Amino acid sequence: MRHVAAALALVVACLATACGGTTGNGAGGIGESGASLVSSEAFVYASADGDLGSSRWQQVDTLLKKFPVRDRLLTEVKQGLAEHQLDYRRDIEPALGSEIDVAAVAGTSLQDTSYAVFTKPDSIEKAKALVQKLDAGSSSPSATRVVDGWLVVADSQNMIDSVLHGSGSSLADTDRFKDAFGQLPDDALLKLYASGPGLSKLVGSLSGVAQTAAAGGSSSYKLDWVAVSAVAADDGIKLEADAKSANGVSLTGSAYASQLISGVPADALVFATFHGRSGFDPLSRLRQNPAFSQVLPQIEQALGMPLENLVALFEHETALYVRRGPGLPEFSLVLEAPDTQQTLTTIDRLAARVTKLAPARLGEENQGGLAVKTLNFGRVTVRWAGFDGRVLLTTSPTGIADYRSSGDKLADDSAYKDALSGAGAPDKTNGLLYVNVADAFRLIENYAGLAGGRIPAEVEPSLKPLSSFVAYGSSSGDLSKFAAFLEIK
Repeated sequence: MRHVAAALALVVACLATACGGTTGNGAGGIGESGASLVSSEAFVYASADGDLGSSRWQQVDTLLKKFPVRDRLLTEVKQGLAEHQLDYRRDIEPALGSEIDVAAVAGTSLQDTSYAVFTKPDSIEKAKALVQKLDAGSSSPSATRVVDGWLVVADSQNMIDSVLHGSGSSLADTDRFKDAFGQLPDDALLKLYASGPGLSKLVGSLSGVAQTAAAGGSSSYKLDWVAVSAVAADDGIKLEADAKSANGVSLTGSAYASQLISGVPADALVFATFHGRSGFDPLSRLRQNPAFSQVLPQIEQALGMPLENLVALFEHETALYVRRGPGLPEFSLVLEAPDTQQTLTTIDRLAARVTKLAPARLGEENQGGLAVKTLNFGRVTVRWAGFDGRVLLTTSPTGIADYRSSGDKLADDSAYKDALSGAGAPDKTNGLLYVNVADAFRLIENYAGLAGGRIPAEVEPSLKPLSSFVAYGSSSGDLSKFAAFLEIK
C-alpha cells in the first residue's frame, strides 16, 4: 500500500513545511467531488484536505504551537524532504489539489483488492513529476491516468480501471454514500466512508470464522455503512464515527445516565462506564462456532463455572475508576447488582478458584458494620462487598469507605464537567470514558520516581498541553455515534 502511505506522508510533510503560511480559502467540504470519479462498488473511500493553507490546517498548526517539540519536528521533516530532493513550494504545493483521496474496491480476496490515490492538482505535470520522485528506487513504477483534471495513481492500470466508475454509476450517486457523508461536518480535515456489505464481503473472505460471524442470523447486527471524521477545534482534536444498521438492530443499546458514578470520589483520574445489552447473547453464537466450541469448555473448567455466570456480572451498568493510592494506584470496579447476593456468590466462587490456581489467600473483615471479603496476593489485596444494589471490588483498603462516604464526588467535579462539555457528550450515553490526562501523567511520573526510574526531561513539556480525554457512544434509532475528544490547553 505504498501509494496510500505516500499520500499520508505527503500530508504530514506538507503541513510541516506550510505551517505559518497564509490562510487559504479552503472552507468547503471535502470528498464529494472525488467520489464522483469512483466506482459505486468501492467499499472504502477517504478524503483529506489537501489545501495546506486552509483554515483547517491553520487550526492544526495553532494546536501544534502549544507543544515545545513542534519546531524540532518540523525541522526534521523539512530535512527529510531535502534528503529526497523535495521542496514544498517547488515540488509539492503545485502537485496537490484541494483534496487528496483514496479509494478501494474489493475483489474475491484481500490480495485482489484494488486501490488508488488521486487529486486534482494545479499542475498535472508537477503532480506526475512528484509521483516519479516518490517512485525513485522502486522496481515497479506507478501507473497514472489523467481523468477530468484529476491525476489517479495506482499499482497498475487494471487497478485504476477497477477503482474508477467508467461507464457505470459513481460512488457519489449512491444513496448509501450520500447518507453516510451527510453525517460528517464540513470542517473535517479527514473524512472516511466504508460500506457495510463491502466490509462484510472482505472480512468474510479472510477466514471461515469471520465468514460465519459476518453471515450472522436475522437477529445479528448488520452494518449498512460507517463514516468517520477528524476535526481540529480551538481546544483540541475530535474524532467521530457514525455507524448505521441495515436491519434496525442497535449496535450500542439504549442510552443511560450513569448511576454508579454517584459514589466515585472526585479525585478519580480515570472513569469508565458501560452497560450490558439486554437480550444480547454472544456466548450462544460462539458455542455454535466450531473454532470456539472446543475452547469454551476448557475455559469454563478452569473457572469452575459456566461462562454465562461471568457474563451475567456485567448485564447491567458497570463502572471502573482509577485513583491515586498510598502505594500502588487504586483500581475499583462497581457492578450494578439488583440480585446482590447472586453477584457476590459468583465473585466468591471465582475468588475461591483463584486460590487454587495462584498463590493467594481468602479472608474477611468488617468495615463500619459491612461484611467485606478479601483476596490477598501479597503486595495487593482485593476487597469486595455488596450494598445498595451494588457490588464494589477495589484494591484500596479505604476504597469501599471512600465510595460510600459523603465526600466530594466526580460527578460534581468542575474539571470532569468541563471535559464532558468540551467533548460535546450528552447527558445520556451508551458508554463513556474519561481520563484526566494532566493528573494521570503526574501520577505516572511520581510512581516512576518511587521505582527509581525517570521520565525523560523532554517528555514532560511535550505532554503538558494535554488536559483530558473523553470518549463516548450515543445512538438514535438505527444510527450509532462514537466520539473521542483530546483536550489541548
